[in-house]
Amino acid sequence: MTKHFYFFRHGQSIENQFGKILTDGTRAPLTDVGLKQAESLSNFLADKKLQVIFSSPFIRAVNTAKIVAQHHKNAKIITNDILREAPFGFWQEENPEKQKKISMTFEEIKEFMQEIVLASHFEHIAIASHGGITRALCWFAGYKIGKIKNCQCFHFAFDEQNWHFIEEFETGIEVDNISDKQWAD
Repeated sequence: MTKHFYFFRHGQSIENQFGKILTDGTRAPLTDVGLKQAESLSNFLADKKLQVIFSSPFIRAVNTAKIVAQHHKNAKIITNDILREAPFGFWQEENPEKQKKISMTFEEIKEFMQEIVLASHFEHIAIASHGGITRALCWFAGYKIGKIKNCQCFHFAFDEQNWHFIEEFETGIEVDNISDKQWAD
């Protein structure tokens, strides 16, 4: 059975806009532009038959997931702490402490994905998260990517043995996030 995965970053949040990063995520609603980005993403995913959306518990990811779910009435939204933002913006930084944290988070992502791939009965799965986690998910599936824009989405298929990159979606709604500059590769 082939499973389809849609990994996406949340829409622009107030924290992105003003450069706050790695906060508790409770005070970071989507901006008006972020809502438009999420609507654009939702329209792209409208025909994808999503059965479940796993989401970071942060409000900006959950709100993006809710907008996407409007086209998928039976899709459950399941939050998971593993999908919280993590500092994957400095993959090559030679700070042993930061590299240890990155390695631990990546191992958690691998375990989470292996559980979904092996144990889940869902065939059409979306994951709403953050730039760093979305990057780690793409890397897990064998697609090396740097910067990830708000509501950028990556579609992969897993055919019981191999990952296949299918397509990438961008909303075309560009923003200038101060937080993205702080994570620059």
